[in-house]
Amino acid sequence: MQIFPSVLALIDVPESWNTRIAQLPVPIAGVHYDIGDGEFVPSFMLPPDNISFLWEGWPVDVHLMVRKPSTYFQKILTFPSVSAVAFHIECDEDIHETIQILRNAGKKVGLALLDTTPADHLDPYIQEIDYVLIMTVKWGYSGTPFIPEVLPKIAEIHHKRPDLSIVVDGGIGEQTLPLCIQSGAKGAVMSSALFSGGDLLWLKHFFQTREEI
Repeated sequence: MQIFPSVLALIDVPESWNTRIAQLPVPIAGVHYDIGDGEFVPSFMLPPDNISFLWEGWPVDVHLMVRKPSTYFQKILTFPSVSAVAFHIECDEDIHETIQILRNAGKKVGLALLDTTPADHLDPYIQEIDYVLIMTVKWGYSGTPFIPEVLPKIAEIHHKRPDLSIVVDGGIGEQTLPLCIQSGAKGAVMSSALFSGGDLLWLKHFFQTREEI
């Protein structure tokens, strides 16, 4: 299980991002960065320019919650730390073509699915991508509750392509992380659970226990 901290919960204090991430009690696989367009999702989330606040030693995976992802490529691909980009299968652009653009740019490519999108919508593209990002909350804001109905979707995708990295995004915490792992998830985006000031001993213990197995 890989953890990807999202700085969305720290949107107002970008100058603190690196310090807060460095203080986390578990190793991280990279930093998750959410960009919205105010249309596909009701908020703009994080501005593309603020990727520059992140230490370049951390790989950044950008999540484009937008209708036209290609319009953001020129900006986000200028940052050398951006190693992966996920865009939504529900967007308004040609999926195969957009995957290829990112592949040609040397980036890992992910497809994101809203909580309401069935797993079989991924079928035409499942062999072309490096990971799938499953929204496990209603999209657009940090801190919204986990939707357990997405668990069968995670299991279905895992069954179709067991080697595919499935990353869950939203409402991930002490109770929901094990459920996602049991369903086949290999990565988790966490924001409020990491940065809201709660006790993170459970997460440290969780990783220690898995290392001992």
